[in-house]
Amino acid sequence: MTLAPIPALVAVLFCAALFILLFQYLFPRPAPWRLAGAALLAGILCTLLLSVMLHRFVETGLSSFDGLTSLSAALPFAIWRIGLPEEAAKSLAALLALIPFWRRATPAQAFQTSLFVAVGFAIVENQGYATAFGQHAMLMAFGRGFLATLTHSLLAMIFGLFLMRFAARGWRDWHLPVIGYLVAAGAHALYDTGMLPILSEFLRTNNVSTPTVVTAAPVVVGGIALVLVGGLWSLRHAIRRAAAEDEISADPRHQAVVRRWRWSGNLLLLLGLVGLVAAIATGIYAESPEGGDMADLGAALLIAIGFAATVFAMVLGWVLRQKR
Repeated sequence: MTLAPIPALVAVLFCAALFILLFQYLFPRPAPWRLAGAALLAGILCTLLLSVMLHRFVETGLSSFDGLTSLSAALPFAIWRIGLPEEAAKSLAALLALIPFWRRATPAQAFQTSLFVAVGFAIVENQGYATAFGQHAMLMAFGRGFLATLTHSLLAMIFGLFLMRFAARGWRDWHLPVIGYLVAAGAHALYDTGMLPILSEFLRTNNVSTPTVVTAAPVVVGGIALVLVGGLWSLRHAIRRAAAEDEISADPRHQAVVRRWRWSGNLLLLLGLVGLVAAIATGIYAESPEGGDMADLGAALLIAIGFAATVFAMVLGWVLRQKR
């Protein structure tokens, strides 16, 4: 596997570190760092194994997207090549990471394990994309470092809710992680299905036609909404359950920390809203005759990432407000 340039790799690791800290301190108590490290390592190793298997047995690289010109072609690709294998790697990694902590891991820690695994998965995937995009490596490293890691984390939250219940029931009901894996894989496949025809057309023509966007838009919006709502609802439920079972939640000093997190969340929500308006205005200008110089790939990536970053800021603001 080829590594991204050192600055891009550092950017990917920096983003990953921020997510790990967020997932540690968002809950009333952080998980043991040994568990966090084991989950991160398991996520990286299982993702590398998946990468080797895909390179060995199926076509990989940007050329594999060439035939995905319709939703009917994209759906089976998203299921068999993205949803099922990627969520299998993350689910297996979470279970493996928990084995040494089986008897003493709490339900909240089981949930956090799935999040740390997702960060490990994203490290491998993001550095691979940074390598593939060459001169735009840093842009891709930071863009995917935040946005793709968030997406994988949201999917991990869906699986993590089932893993949390599995832990709460004494690790006996094995149907729970299996159902969680299938739900997360299905959500992942739907999330990617609408985007694949758009990506395929852009890679082939360096442009995306209006009919392609109109056809794919309902699936794109539905997939994003499903992952976003499902993941955030799972996170909210997990944090509140952890807080209800931990006496530290009533400590006045802890409550002061919670208030600071919520204030920070409110600020991010406001900044994200302002940024979203600015990103929309920039996109409109880029499509106008006066914005012709903004039509190259670098500018398109910058506008897309800027737009997504404002949404990311608002989502992060909401997440910070869930601190308990």
